[in-house]
Amino acid sequence: MKKTFSLLLVLALSFAICGSALAIELENVAAQENLEAAQQNASEELVSALDELNTDETASEDVVEQALTETSERAYDPIVDYAQQMIDAAVVGDYEAGYAAQEARNKKIAEMQLDYEEISFDDFMLIAKIIWAEAGSEWLDDEWKMCVGEVVLNRVASPEFPNTVKEVLEQPGQYYGANSRYFNNIIPTERCAQVAMRLMNGERVINDPSVVFQANFRQGGGVHTACYDKLLGWTYFCYSRNISLYE
Repeated sequence: MKKTFSLLLVLALSFAICGSALAIELENVAAQENLEAAQQNASEELVSALDELNTDETASEDVVEQALTETSERAYDPIVDYAQQMIDAAVVGDYEAGYAAQEARNKKIAEMQLDYEEISFDDFMLIAKIIWAEAGSEWLDDEWKMCVGEVVLNRVASPEFPNTVKEVLEQPGQYYGANSRYFNNIIPTERCAQVAMRLMNGERVINDPSVVFQANFRQGGGVHTACYDKLLGWTYFCYSRNISLYE
């Protein structure tokens, strides 16, 4: 009887141990399955995130490419100071760069509807050169330099003189003429170019269109401004004799 009981007890314990082992194994299997499921979900989320990132990058690249295309088609950059580029071109005598800056600046003004005057690089360069030729000395102030350029522009606007900067400067008996090697070879300083740009943009110091003469002697209808330098002597900026034409 005791043997039978002992045998039954051993069998019961064996079943209990096997059952516990089985339960543990089942739990391990479930845990493994849960772990694999979690890993699968994480993998899927990672792939989804990468796909989204790649989509965003592709979209960004598309935006950049579109912007570059639009900029190329515009032929100008909205934030670039093309007037300064024209000055930079003038002081090294680079006409090709000057023309490119002129074109971009004028297109920018037109398309962005900016309140600036369109500027010809040729005219700007000629004004910068005549300022250098007539008042290029560094010790002469900007007002003197402005007066020189302003008289030329007054003549362009005057009914008494030719109507282009080039023709005014090349008019016989005035300035240096068309065939002056000295004038044609001038490369203006940056200061003279900056003053010329101020004038081309509409700034004035004489502010009187009837002042159309500049010389080291008095002429015309009287003196508007007289400038003196101990080395250069006097320079007079004078009125036209025909004041009625400017009223």
